Amino acid sequence: MFVLVDTTVAKKRAQAQMERTITSALGYKGVLNVGFPAGNFDRTVYSGGVEDLWAAFSPPEQEESTKRYWNGFGVFREAPALTITVEINIPLEVNTARVAGFFAQEPISGAIYLMHSGKIGGGQPGVGKSAFLAWSKSELVATADGEGNVRSGIIIGRIDDPDLAGRIWRFVQLVAAFKVAARSGELETDEFLAKVEAYDRYRKEFSGRKRGARAGGAIDYLSYHGDVVQALYDERFASKSKAEEISNTGLIDLCVRDRGRLTELYEVKTSTERQALYTAIGQLLTHGVGGPKRIIVLPAGEEIAPDFQEAFEEHDIAVRRFEVTKARKVMRVTLLPAED
Repeated sequence: MFVLVDTTVAKKRAQAQMERTITSALGYKGVLNVGFPAGNFDRTVYSGGVEDLWAAFSPPEQEESTKRYWNGFGVFREAPALTITVEINIPLEVNTARVAGFFAQEPISGAIYLMHSGKIGGGQPGVGKSAFLAWSKSELVATADGEGNVRSGIIIGRIDDPDLAGRIWRFVQLVAAFKVAARSGELETDEFLAKVEAYDRYRKEFSGRKRGARAGGAIDYLSYHGDVVQALYDERFASKSKAEEISNTGLIDLCVRDRGRLTELYEVKTSTERQALYTAIGQLLTHGVGGPKRIIVLPAGEEIAPDFQEAFEEHDIAVRRFEVTKARKVMRVTLLPAED
């Protein structure tokens, strides 16, 4: 479990590191006009170019009731004012969940990650946290605060990762596509509303005040979980029949149904550590009643202990691997063929 970065001093350090990482990866564009709901303001902007990520930052305003770092992101276009796609703001003096952004630390390695609660605004019908999480297939990761409470968030990226701007760009694209779906009416269909209802049931099951051990492990791939699920979806969608439906829920990373019957079940794990594999086997067996194909998807190059290999064979769980590679400064997820 991650640990919330909750002190003012630690948040200032994390914010400064995040800004250094992002600005070193993007080009300086000068002071430009940025459009806010309350009006337009000038901000120093950094960007990778036209139709690429732009980023801007502001320190907390003294008159704000909840002082926060403003971190705005969007798609850079030549226009009188830049449009904000998403803000990942960080409350400075308090740790309120009303502000969507926060920093979280993996306690063993000490690595700090930029997080987002999944709460997306925008004023469109259907736009909201549950809808975004159900639509985007984003994974929520638990984070404990100093009082034993647990909040959850989407891992955006490690604040000192040279690819942090690329991870934020992926999130910006995801939010932008979600808002397009909202405007098109896709979020108001009965089918999608049923997915949101199912996701809400899942959230209620695991919400509330919890306590747990602070555990960590190999986390280099954590922020790529959503990319792997999307790659699986794209691959499987390309070969699906007219009778097949591909979907996911808060409990299932990806599944295929043929005329309503569950035929394939996928579980993505970003580590081959024991706890991750114990959990994956339990999920595949619990939600895979009825004999569907069960597939676990794991990082390439990470060893699977022999007893887990035997368990996979015993329960007919196939293994897929994924790798993350860099191509032209962009990190890409590639699915490898199923292992024999």
